[in-house]
Amino acid sequence: MKRIAISSMLLLFVLSLPILAKTPTSGESIDGLAKDVAEAYEARDMGRLDSTKPYVGRIKIVMQHSLSDGAGEFVVKWVKSLAQAERWLKRREIDGLPGRVVKPFLKCEKGACTYNFDDGILHNTLYLKKITYGFRKGRPYIKSILLLDGD
Repeated sequence: MKRIAISSMLLLFVLSLPILAKTPTSGESIDGLAKDVAEAYEARDMGRLDSTKPYVGRIKIVMQHSLSDGAGEFVVKWVKSLAQAERWLKRREIDGLPGRVVKPFLKCEKGACTYNFDDGILHNTLYLKKITYGFRKGRPYIKSILLLDGD
């Protein structure tokens, strides 16, 4: 009798595993996160993503200058939130420039989401170039954001 009870409990547990397995929603997939970041970046409202906290610890923001001779090619800023990143970017603006543009999404693989720059870049434009990510407890999180300054 005890053997039957244990067997039925084991069978119930095994049958309930697919129900317990959680399929990721769009916000929990890396492509969904990349889309959310791109939309918020272009809308100049990255702080709205802080409610879901899609990062662990600090985020590295890297701005690459397109017309650099090597010295000062990158500006690096560590931020504690996307709202802080947004404030930093807005402080660097003069009369709303540089404009913000997100090129067509290319792919997310090997820890980085990239965008298609085949058609070139424009002056006075700050492009979202790459997002690096990791996973924690099955959910993607932002490690860094690379921006390309069209100088």
